[in-house]
Amino acid sequence: MTEQHPDENLPSVEGVDIDDIRKNIQKLPMLPVVVYELMKYDPNSKDFYDIVLKLAQSDPPLATALLGYANSAAFAQHQATRISSVKAALSRVGAKRLFELLFASSVTRVFLPHKTEHRQLWQHSLQVAHFATYLVEHAEHQHVDPQQVYMAGLLHDVGRFVMLQLAPHALDKTDAQGWHTAVELVDVEKQVTGHTHAEVGLSACKKLHLPRLISIAVQYHHSPEVFESRSLSHENRQLLAAIMVADELSFFLAADSKNSHLPPAEIKQQIAEDVLNETIDTELIALNKICYELPKLLRKVSEVQSSLGLGS
Repeated sequence: MTEQHPDENLPSVEGVDIDDIRKNIQKLPMLPVVVYELMKYDPNSKDFYDIVLKLAQSDPPLATALLGYANSAAFAQHQATRISSVKAALSRVGAKRLFELLFASSVTRVFLPHKTEHRQLWQHSLQVAHFATYLVEHAEHQHVDPQQVYMAGLLHDVGRFVMLQLAPHALDKTDAQGWHTAVELVDVEKQVTGHTHAEVGLSACKKLHLPRLISIAVQYHHSPEVFESRSLSHENRQLLAAIMVADELSFFLAADSKNSHLPPAEIKQQIAEDVLNETIDTELIALNKICYELPKLLRKVSEVQSSLGLGS
């Protein structure tokens, strides 16, 4: 599968020009060093615990977020004492969860939310990251590292975050149209700005020097036709299936507050029949299982939001 560059002649609509956005992407601050450090290490390696501990201890704001997370109700309810050191917090939370918190906390430094709607964008990104990770972790076979899926899920909408920073009025106009699904979002974006956040996101991936796996998720997460390609590797196929399903599932839950309280079997049926594109290869992910775990996953996302100061 080869990367395709967005059309260089996309029109300017509502005062938003794709070329201007690409030029201004160069002005965005780089992601914190800790993000690139986390991308380099294998979460399954025996020294990963020590690596994560060192990274957390070297960054006071991240250490503060970790301590708050470790002392939150999710972890402290059965503990008699409060955690006061990063090492003790890591022991309580675990390297995997700390990895997720470090990564999310670092990214929020670049893409800060300013309005309720923008915090909702972060909620969506966190949901996609956690949902997609679950879908891969509980799949019959793992072709892609779940931690890589988490990073790709968190950054799959990096194009929208760039719009938030560089052209917030365009993001607001897009959201004001009242879309509810991925297909509707892409259509509205084209009407309002003349381009999609996937196109903007691909440019951002290059500027931020993100790994190819993340770039693939950013570029193709609204392109289910990619599954028709024979050259699509098992790794990328599972990654995209997880991101696309997680994306649609998050939209489905946001469309109606009652949806998260539906019986798991009904959620599964509605997702399969009314939400997902039939082209998506759902055989590679744990779609049947996630519908039964949504309450727990949503609580986890809420806890992370609170620790990051991203509550709605």
